[in-house]
Amino acid sequence: MCRSAILRNLSRKMWMTMAQLFIDAATRQNPFESSIGYVIKDDDQVLEFGQYLGEMDNHEAEWTGLIEGIKQASLLNIKTLIIKSDAKVVVDAVNKAYTKNAKFKPYLSKYQQLEQHFDLVLVDWIPRDQNKHADHVARHYLNKGAHFKKA
Repeated sequence: MCRSAILRNLSRKMWMTMAQLFIDAATRQNPFESSIGYVIKDDDQVLEFGQYLGEMDNHEAEWTGLIEGIKQASLLNIKTLIIKSDAKVVVDAVNKAYTKNAKFKPYLSKYQQLEQHFDLVLVDWIPRDQNKHADHVARHYLNKGAHFKKA
């Protein structure tokens, strides 16, 4: 069934009960380093997670955020999930189940393996201003990682 048909068939109640995973990456150019932040909203809970990645480009960091976020959702026994990201390259590749970029193919393959643990996963692109919480978490871990790196 195509994505738009799935969305039309979802009841409002189901939309309201699906957990949401917001993912983002933060990258600094000098020195070159990245981090990820992801926020899971499920019922009345809001859970924040992040990780300092070190030297990694922004696109790879966005992919890593997707992988780590969906792993965490699986550990929390979430079965229906809406993933929201402002990284168009990641969202488009996941929704098309294809990427030309050889560097991203292992990430896409890993995502496809992980999504099998869920009853339903939807991935939506959102504007950057709707992803501020995950961005804040990613920046926190970027600054925290840089602090420990200097020590």
